[in-house]
Amino acid sequence: DRDEEQADPEDESVQVDNVPEDLANDEIVEEEQTAPKRKRKRKDGEDDLEAVYMQRLQREEEKDREAAALERQAKRQKAHVESDATASTSHADEPSGQVNGNEDAAADAFDDDNNDDDDVASPPPRHETQESADVELQKANRTIFLGNVSTTAISSKSARKTLIKHLTSFFDSLPPPKDTNPPAPKLESLRFRSTPYATSIPRKAAFARKDLMDATTKSTNAYAVYSSPHLCREAAKRLNGSIILDRHLRVDVVAHPAPTDHRRCVFVGNLGFVDDESNIQDANEADGYEKRKRGKEPADVEEGLWRTFSKCGTVESVRVIRDSTTRVGKGVAYVQFEDENGVEAALGYDEKKFPPMLPRKLRVSRARAVKRNAKPGSGRPGSNATAGKTAGERGGYTRKVSGEEASRAGRAGKLYGRAAAARGIRKPEDFVFEGHRATSKSGKAGLKLGKKGKSSVGKGKPTGRSAKRGAAFKAGQRK
Repeated sequence: DRDEEQADPEDESVQVDNVPEDLANDEIVEEEQTAPKRKRKRKDGEDDLEAVYMQRLQREEEKDREAAALERQAKRQKAHVESDATASTSHADEPSGQVNGNEDAAADAFDDDNNDDDDVASPPPRHETQESADVELQKANRTIFLGNVSTTAISSKSARKTLIKHLTSFFDSLPPPKDTNPPAPKLESLRFRSTPYATSIPRKAAFARKDLMDATTKSTNAYAVYSSPHLCREAAKRLNGSIILDRHLRVDVVAHPAPTDHRRCVFVGNLGFVDDESNIQDANEADGYEKRKRGKEPADVEEGLWRTFSKCGTVESVRVIRDSTTRVGKGVAYVQFEDENGVEAALGYDEKKFPPMLPRKLRVSRARAVKRNAKPGSGRPGSNATAGKTAGERGGYTRKVSGEEASRAGRAGKLYGRAAAARGIRKPEDFVFEGHRATSKSGKAGLKLGKKGKSSVGKGKPTGRSAKRGAAFKAGQRK
């Protein structure tokens, strides 16, 4: 048995050694296939984003350089062909040596031109937001604002065509352009804005259905885009104040609007909030608030101001303050004339009414200049000391600070900081003494004006104990 046990391993080893090599290799391959494969750990893709992006940029630059090289090569071949053709036609009688010299000179000159093109650096890349901003700015230079446009231009196709024809009516009267290849004069687009709609559906759907709110106002705003800035400026110059669709048209350049001058402007108040007040009158009569005679025609605030104040002078613009969504007016407007003489004539329309367009009594006054960036402590509207306060909180009248007080406040600001300078110069009635506010009625009560000192030479008789004894001794000697 021991011999058999000792012989078994030898027999097995002999059997293993006697196995053919092909079978052994197959078994090894099967073992490798059956063994579980280890999954390779994937790298985080976010780590190589920058490298991938830079490689892509590099490939794009190489493509651009190859395209530029092919383009230069095509230009060289074309130039050689042209130079050969000109040399064969114009220098047919010249010696061959001279012709070859001209060809070499032309080739060298062309190579120099190409080298110059290569030396010119390409413009730096720009972000898409900068490019879009430039496009919007160029479009603004070609856009005009149209005010007091009739709403019939939206509801009627014929009225829209009439408006477009009016906006292009000055093309034939333009002077010849100085440019060699100017763009053809053209009206590129016309967009309506600030239009009130009667339904709550989206604006585009309401515009398609033409559901306009005519009771609020009969006018709207629009923007027109021309093909060149020159046409835009000419339109603002020639069409402002013109009449189209029975309304005065206000035209202004979007990029460079006309300045507002308060010296040539009047303020008009007590205007109607809506043009058609029949609904308001019905509600007031139902509640018993007012009963008045109804007008035959509905009011028209904006066009009424154009027609009424045009009798005083040439009107440059009429601006009615309205709500941006409903186009309901706020009862005030500004009328600007071309010169100051129109303002003087317009002041005579105060407390007058001009039915049917302006059925209410107008309140006409001079327009005031808006003080912006007022200095602190100046007491002017817009200053930090008076911002957000009523006249009562400011104490009524606020006097103007003198130059000396302003310089004193400036020194206080340098010494004690901005907080001290912002407080400004106090008025005499603002000072407080010992917890009591000084007034004319209080007199000297509560004020420390100084106490009398003790007895001293030249300030009356002494009243102390020793003085009394001395006085008594002197009186006894006299007796």
